[in-house]
Amino acid sequence: MRALAVLTFVSLTLAGGGPAVSQAPNMDQALRRARDVTPLPLTLARARAEWLESQADLPDGLDAADEIQSRIEALLIQAERDERMGGTILGGPPDLGRDCVVTGLQGCSSSIGGYLALGESRLLWQVQDGFTDEDGVSGGIVFIGDGGPARMGPTAPIAWSFDGARFEAPVLLSGPGFGAAAYIAVPGIRAGSGSGNADVLFRWDLTDTRRLTQIDTWSWRDSLANGLPEGLEIWQGVRFDWPDMRAFTPLWQDGDGHCCGTGGTAVLSFEIDGDQLVLSDISVRDAVIDNAISTPTEVFDYAARWAGCAHWGGAEAEIRRRPAAAGADRPGRRRRGSGCPLRP
Repeated sequence: MRALAVLTFVSLTLAGGGPAVSQAPNMDQALRRARDVTPLPLTLARARAEWLESQADLPDGLDAADEIQSRIEALLIQAERDERMGGTILGGPPDLGRDCVVTGLQGCSSSIGGYLALGESRLLWQVQDGFTDEDGVSGGIVFIGDGGPARMGPTAPIAWSFDGARFEAPVLLSGPGFGAAAYIAVPGIRAGSGSGNADVLFRWDLTDTRRLTQIDTWSWRDSLANGLPEGLEIWQGVRFDWPDMRAFTPLWQDGDGHCCGTGGTAVLSFEIDGDQLVLSDISVRDAVIDNAISTPTEVFDYAARWAGCAHWGGAEAEIRRRPAAAGADRPGRRRRGSGCPLRP
């Protein structure tokens, strides 16, 4: 009953009714302002849905009004950052060296930058590192559009993300497997032991090279239960191989520690359908087979030699208890140079 009452309160607040009418315009304006300037509208919508769900079951001691105000403030901080980023005009191609061109991070530095090119289209990018008061150590990726084929005129940031602890260089996806479209994938991970995915994926509009459209890279998890064997789950982020549209992950089962899945591994295959990454196939490998595949051949060679030496060592002990035939070589002499290890 309490959860229902809290959800009703939140709904009334967002809709502009109930006892918190004075806060409704602030929430509506914050949502609208953030939505108008974000390059990641799907991420914003997902965060809003998760926040609303969390309000339905607030722990004791937390006030719904305080949570609403905190959410409003977070949206305004995000909107102010995105407005500043999107409003930055650069006089020419930026220097992508160690200095951050434009950023949403404090103490920002950049270790790598470059450009993606497809035909006459070119897009600059820069990976950034820094921190925020809200999230601590953070990473960023910023894309900067140029003036078109002539590469003249002003440049400006056209897309960015600061939702991960670390990002890697973006990958251009194009060719027969992607039809006439081109996509840009940015590998990224979140902070914490779970190493959650912060990967971002955009469709690059080649008719308007200053437009990147976000692709949903998380809803595919909703279909996992239908493809995994009973009792196996994915508890952490997966490792994407974007050029091949695959991902790899350990599998967890009851009794596993969060650090280490013992249920084998899975290879996930994906397709892009509209604005969503879709899980198309799951291949599960047994843990025993995985261990065999991942064990170096030298280990198997060593184990085979040791097993043979242990066997013949016992046989020699038995032979030594018998009288040696006249003229026969001592067993120990025959074993010299055999390559048997002295101990495991």
